[in-house]
Amino acid sequence: MSHENDALRYAIRNAYEHQGKADAGALIGKLKALYPEAEIKVLVPIAKSAAEKVNNMGMNEIRELYEQFAAEGFELKIPEKKVGLLDLEWAATQPVVTRYAPNPSAPGHLGHLRPAILSYMYAKKYHGKFILRFDDTDPKLKKPLADGEQMYVDDLKWVGVTPDLVARASDRFDIYDDYMKQIVEMGKAYLCTCEKETWKMHIMKQEACPCRELGVEEQRERLQKFLTHTYKQGDAVLRIKTALTHEDPSQRDWPLARIVDKPLHYRVKKRYVWPTYNFASAIDDHLMGVTLIIRGQEHYQNMLKQKWLYAHFGWTYPHAFHHGRLLMKGVELSKSKMIAGIQSGKYSGWDDPKLFTIAALRRKGFTPQGLSDLIVDLGVKTSDTVLDVPLMGNFNRKYVQNSLTYTLVKEPIPLEVDFCPELEVKLDDKMYTLKQGRQAFFVSKEDAQKWKEGTLIRLRNAYIAKINFLDEYHVNAQFVSTKKLENTTQINWLPHGVDAKIILPGMETKIVYGLTDESMRNVHVNEEVFFPNFGFCRVDHKDEKEITLWYTHP
Repeated sequence: MSHENDALRYAIRNAYEHQGKADAGALIGKLKALYPEAEIKVLVPIAKSAAEKVNNMGMNEIRELYEQFAAEGFELKIPEKKVGLLDLEWAATQPVVTRYAPNPSAPGHLGHLRPAILSYMYAKKYHGKFILRFDDTDPKLKKPLADGEQMYVDDLKWVGVTPDLVARASDRFDIYDDYMKQIVEMGKAYLCTCEKETWKMHIMKQEACPCRELGVEEQRERLQKFLTHTYKQGDAVLRIKTALTHEDPSQRDWPLARIVDKPLHYRVKKRYVWPTYNFASAIDDHLMGVTLIIRGQEHYQNMLKQKWLYAHFGWTYPHAFHHGRLLMKGVELSKSKMIAGIQSGKYSGWDDPKLFTIAALRRKGFTPQGLSDLIVDLGVKTSDTVLDVPLMGNFNRKYVQNSLTYTLVKEPIPLEVDFCPELEVKLDDKMYTLKQGRQAFFVSKEDAQKWKEGTLIRLRNAYIAKINFLDEYHVNAQFVSTKKLENTTQINWLPHGVDAKIILPGMETKIVYGLTDESMRNVHVNEEVFFPNFGFCRVDHKDEKEITLWYTHP
């Protein structure tokens, strides 16, 4: 097979993998690997010629050639990455029961989706059980939203996660009260009425406070006052007995329950004794038979705390994976800051393009399959991962690569070309009839700013023209040739079209205004489209004057 044929085939593959844009530099490297004896100066023009030829093709033509070459057995097909979950050796002797336990104080973002999807996939892999349990027992700092649970249910349904059981901690107060009584009777917990700073002073000295040394009878009486709201907020705290000499002060006699005089819970109005996260979560994990917990690395200390409780009751702690964080540069992930931003009008809602909630990702055009692939690829590794939109696009692209392709002219200004021949032109799978004489086009202002009088430009798939005159709002040129010439700049164009408004998400949302093909009027809301040299976008809104899209990824 000749150098030229190989260059064309690899240019087709390169363009297929990169949304219709072949890179000559990548082709040169591939050709040099195939033909190590060939000189670079021989391969460079071959690679450039192949890239230029392919870049003048529409995406449908590229896709057809790609599939043709793949069917012929040429090494072109993109190998599917082998992904999967770590094997669980213990699953041969134990059922796999997993849980996802969010606090419904705000909808989930991609970081929350990670343990949900992994927990669900492990349960299904081993024919086990997946539980969705809402940990909604913080009525003060992380008070649950009235629609918070439904948002999580909707998000999980969207990514194909169906719980075998749905529960909420706030329905289980009687259970927690019973275990408070049990652990006090066992002498493994105590009601502390010390001032907060006094108790802290004792703990930092690795010594017991006076309340810890009181007998079970006194603790039982104190617990009764605790549960009947005789004590008020700040008067008493139920604490577990752990090792006072533990090297980590946070592990020493951590709280099991507190009193909240004015709970801010949309469902529970007259409950005053509230279990802490670690107490309620540990009790529920045991009673629900959870055998595998997948959660963020920040919960590692919580696992150590909960193991004290398990040890006191003689229970076996579940297996656990603690994965690293997903970090997004320039993206707000703090629940409290998102809530404040929505209340102040900084964000339009939970699906605002500046946010990275699941609702916002869905509206931007990311697919549930692409997000699931990303999460499975990340797995349960403990190191943090810095994500960006192009990286996420690598996983999403194969699910949107069949999107219809349309031309986009950003910030269009008029271009008139004189002395033109009549010509039928195919541009991004659309046919245009260019008239004889003077032909009017729209071109990008960004492109026009690079020209000067005498500049030769190549109207993509059409002809060469020379700039006669230009200012900030208008360009005039004259026809030169239908043949390709060296050193000409290729530009996008449209003779007419429909206005497009493209929202580029980020902390500071940017908007690109442009012109796109008239046939986009037939595209449906929520449909994904592809603009060559720009990227994938999702149609968010349409009216007679304009189509609004959200940018998804390159």
